[in-house]
Amino acid sequence: MNRRQDIGEGSQMYRVKRASLAAGLVVAALLVLAIPASATTRTVSPGQSIQAAIDLSSPGDTVLVEKGTYHEYLQIVDKDRITLKGQKGAVLKPPAVVTPNRCNSAGEVTGVCVFGRVAKPPVPGPPTVVRESQGDRITGLTISGFENDGVFFFATNRARVDHTNLSGNGVYGAYISKSTRTRLDFNRVRGNKGKAGLFVEGSQNAHAKVTRNKVANNHGSGILLRDVQYGEVSRNRVSGNCIGISVFADAPGPAGHWKISRNRSTKNNRECKATTGKGASPAFSGIGIALFGANHTVVSRNVVHAHRRKHPSVVYGGIVVARANIKSGTAPKKDVISRNRVTGNRPDVNWVKSGRVKFSRNICRSSKPAKICRSSSRRRSRAGPRSRRGSS
Repeated sequence: MNRRQDIGEGSQMYRVKRASLAAGLVVAALLVLAIPASATTRTVSPGQSIQAAIDLSSPGDTVLVEKGTYHEYLQIVDKDRITLKGQKGAVLKPPAVVTPNRCNSAGEVTGVCVFGRVAKPPVPGPPTVVRESQGDRITGLTISGFENDGVFFFATNRARVDHTNLSGNGVYGAYISKSTRTRLDFNRVRGNKGKAGLFVEGSQNAHAKVTRNKVANNHGSGILLRDVQYGEVSRNRVSGNCIGISVFADAPGPAGHWKISRNRSTKNNRECKATTGKGASPAFSGIGIALFGANHTVVSRNVVHAHRRKHPSVVYGGIVVARANIKSGTAPKKDVISRNRVTGNRPDVNWVKSGRVKFSRNICRSSKPAKICRSSSRRRSRAGPRSRRGSS
């Protein structure tokens, strides 16, 4: 056998082996695809324990809660991709007897508490985040009457609350803290007695989405964004609170890079009295959308209507822009207020003049200072009919 023949036969053998290996890999891939996912649905009926089903669950599992009233408080602790799903008429209320846990150690019970892996700090204060839990979801439940929050998320990533009724809880409907990529959507949030119905705070990289919620008659703000950056608040209906939607800086850090668009904020004229001590705040009433020391935030294409100061308030109006502490603290920076329909408010726009804010193409009649609405109207008329239609 000459050298050329030897090389040819070796190459042929190599091609045969390579083809066999490729065929084997294809077969292996098909076998993997044929293996069904191991996710499990655990159904809980009245009289059974929802928490027991959660404790047994693994990533990807669903705990399906049948119609009925369940007197429990729940925890999803350092677990990924657990879905807690209620059928229509599934209601979660507080139990008669409370055992302390991470969310109710002070005796104030939270309805559903979701948090990642945390470590207790060496000094008093919030726990340290070790690992965010991933992709947990609460959907379809009514969570009502808890002394603390309806839902509390801490150290979570891509967690979601949707199609859930959060009503009559003693503090917040939903409280989201030190979490990223949270979604709050299609929820009904009513009559919660804390500083907000929906509250997102404490993350400088939140990338949260708060969309298509109905937020009404809470005892504080409807939607409150405090010490938090990056996110979207859109297509919500917010009414009957003391402030509709608010962004607060200096509590303690910056707040900004939010897009607040296509919301309907009406008649947020409830009284929020001034408070003292830790977390003190002044009195508020009659505010549709407020930016307090916010940066790089766009407020556009919202309908803001019928805000009147019916109770004592340090500032008021349809859209309010001011320093973080109204007259002191961080000034607003590179905020844009454009294409909003702001009508029937007293005043429609109130800029407690400081910082860098751009107003353009808003439909409004009264403002402080007065030139804001005049300037917006002139710009809108120059832009032509197409722009006018878009501004609503």
